[in-house]
Amino acid sequence: MTISEVIKKIDRYLKKDNVGSLVVDVQNKADMEAIVTQYQLPQNAFISASDPEICNSDEFPAIDRLLAKLSTENNNIFVRELSTFYMLRGEKELSQELKEILSMSIAGHVVILTYQCEDYLQTLIKNDKRLEGRICILDGEKGLRPKLVFTISGVKTMGNHRTVNGLRNLAKAIESEMAETLYVETQKLKASFPFSLYSISEKQSPYDILCDMDDLTSELDRSIGTEEDWKYALTEFQTFSSWDQLISAKIGNTQNLDLVISNYSLNSANKRWLWLYFIGLKLFGAANDWCMNKAISKANSPTEFVRCIYRCILEIDPKDTSFDAVYDRRRALLNALGNPIDEAIDFCKIVLSKERYAICYLTDNTVQEKELLFKLLDKYGLDYEKTELLSILKRVYPALYAYLQPYRFKNDLLDGYFQEYKYQKVINKIFPEFMALVEQQAVSRDYNAILQSRSALVEGIDKANAQTYFTDAMGVEYLGYIMARCQELQLMAKVSVCRSELPSITSRNKEFWDELSDARYPIITVDKIDKIKHHGEEGYDYSREDKKLPIHLIRELEIIDDLLKKIKVNLASGNYGKAILISDHGASRLAVIHETENLWEMESAGKHSGRCCPKSEIDVRPDSAADADDFWALANYDRFKGSRKANVEVHGGATLEEVVVPIIEITYLSSSIEVKLMPIDAAATFTGTPEIIVSFRKKAAIKIFATQKLMDVSIEIDGHTYDAEPIDDNFYVVKEMPEIRKAKKYTVNVFACGNKIANSLPLIVKKESGSEKSIL
Repeated sequence: MTISEVIKKIDRYLKKDNVGSLVVDVQNKADMEAIVTQYQLPQNAFISASDPEICNSDEFPAIDRLLAKLSTENNNIFVRELSTFYMLRGEKELSQELKEILSMSIAGHVVILTYQCEDYLQTLIKNDKRLEGRICILDGEKGLRPKLVFTISGVKTMGNHRTVNGLRNLAKAIESEMAETLYVETQKLKASFPFSLYSISEKQSPYDILCDMDDLTSELDRSIGTEEDWKYALTEFQTFSSWDQLISAKIGNTQNLDLVISNYSLNSANKRWLWLYFIGLKLFGAANDWCMNKAISKANSPTEFVRCIYRCILEIDPKDTSFDAVYDRRRALLNALGNPIDEAIDFCKIVLSKERYAICYLTDNTVQEKELLFKLLDKYGLDYEKTELLSILKRVYPALYAYLQPYRFKNDLLDGYFQEYKYQKVINKIFPEFMALVEQQAVSRDYNAILQSRSALVEGIDKANAQTYFTDAMGVEYLGYIMARCQELQLMAKVSVCRSELPSITSRNKEFWDELSDARYPIITVDKIDKIKHHGEEGYDYSREDKKLPIHLIRELEIIDDLLKKIKVNLASGNYGKAILISDHGASRLAVIHETENLWEMESAGKHSGRCCPKSEIDVRPDSAADADDFWALANYDRFKGSRKANVEVHGGATLEEVVVPIIEITYLSSSIEVKLMPIDAAATFTGTPEIIVSFRKKAAIKIFATQKLMDVSIEIDGHTYDAEPIDDNFYVVKEMPEIRKAKKYTVNVFACGNKIANSLPLIVKKESGSEKSIL
């Protein structure tokens, strides 16, 4: 039937009395609207199956309420949506319901507007010809029958899709929309409608919905997010239409996600941010960052991502050419990640599988790694050549490397002794040849002839505008580290090395106090190092088996570093013009790990962990003991009987490490100092790269100019160090460099008071030619 024919049919029906209901089937939205518009008149009432009094928000209509209305109200009633709802329950229930309505008694006129039910109505007519006059089917092109997707709330649809909230609004949308797919936010399941005439699928999982909204989602494993994570992402997709847009807005440019790692610590407490960043890396990668890409390929959560960053380097051999670059990047990444303590501890366990090479994989980012480093040095230190181990420490633990750097005492005994002492302290061993040197010095005690007393040097110190720091127990072993840090902090350190009084205890070594302290600048005591060494503070205790390692050195270097930084701030702020670091005595670690007790038993018990002992008339002085007024002070690694063992380090004795102490005067290093090299006979106006001639008779020599007057100038070239003598104002000469004989281009480092003030200055050395020889 045409629409005009249908309208005529309805008009005739409405004029009759005592009639049953009339069914009008419509095929598309336009025709439905045309009929509804035609009969939107005061005398007609429209009832929809989704009306609130008939249907709750997410339920199937209560049909008995509808039928009660139809049977009692004497009006012209047009009913919509009934068939659309029943199509959810299948053809059998749809046909049965239509048949019941057609056969029921009504008070007025009822027009049932069905939607796309032609086939089912034809079946009814075929089975009961009497219904043919009460069913009219409007011809027309059938509208799109949508696919239904049962989903959760908060879904944003795109394209020819639409979302309806609750089952109640479904029929209205089907009959009035042209959607290819309808997303139904409902608690109902597909299983609730096993005979549905609509194609129904379920997207109850936020992850499944996201797969529909952005194809990239399918590249992500469902397990890498919790249900809450995916719900959060789905909520964000109401604002952003793709992962690219979402990640770019919330995290950063998807092409530069490797750079975003710098923001990680700032967002470490924001789980949403961490998860989105993780998703971004999963989808878009981290540019050319090997560590991050390797980690993200293996990780299934943000936590695993951090763990994989820690462990990815274990796949690379330390001898691989790519190792250094990966190591440096990983260290930076771990700092950006905040070096989470749990992951650091776990890494320290697994890295032990690398045995002697485990050292290469550690960093100085965490205390746990630094403590493990000392454990590995104790176990494998002897397996390495010293140069090899130092090269590893330079990368792994720069502060420890700096500690092990030589300080130039300009005395062979002190130079060799303290380099060996520091190395053995670090690897927790004592070498026989070094022990022999200790025993030899215990008798000869050459330091008495080599070094002045501290009191003699204090008299010559310029104390004007100077702040003194009493650094208890800071011996000369730290000078290599202090000089390295001063260079990095742009500080100039002038070091004077002297000897303390015996016994090497604080009460006998504070003669400088009144000399260096005044009302404006009272001496500031820095005693943390002493408390760690001699009182085991902060948990350091050699008596415990698990603490028999020099891990206290970690904290000692930090204390010195903190002090130097504080001094720099005060110098830069003009609070004083100079800082003076002065120590009472040093300390010995090797005397502790030697663990020997003297054969002589004195009348009085040993003091200060057995390093010294009060004199008694009946005592016989051991050869290794120095006369220290009313004490004997041991100059080797023995210990007087009757004393308690030391926890960490000892002092009170007369070994070099206990007796030799520094006085360090620190000033701010001007960045305006300029240094240039020139041939020794060049005029002051010389410019360019210096070239010098060497021969069998003519040794290499060089002249140095500085824009500021300097003290104790020296140079370093090709692994050799040479002192320079001052000649005129700001000019200095190195008269002979006998080891510099090869013709080539060298680089020269220039030092003042041991501080590097110029780096890698070029110097060309040439061999003497035949013509030059003839002139000579």
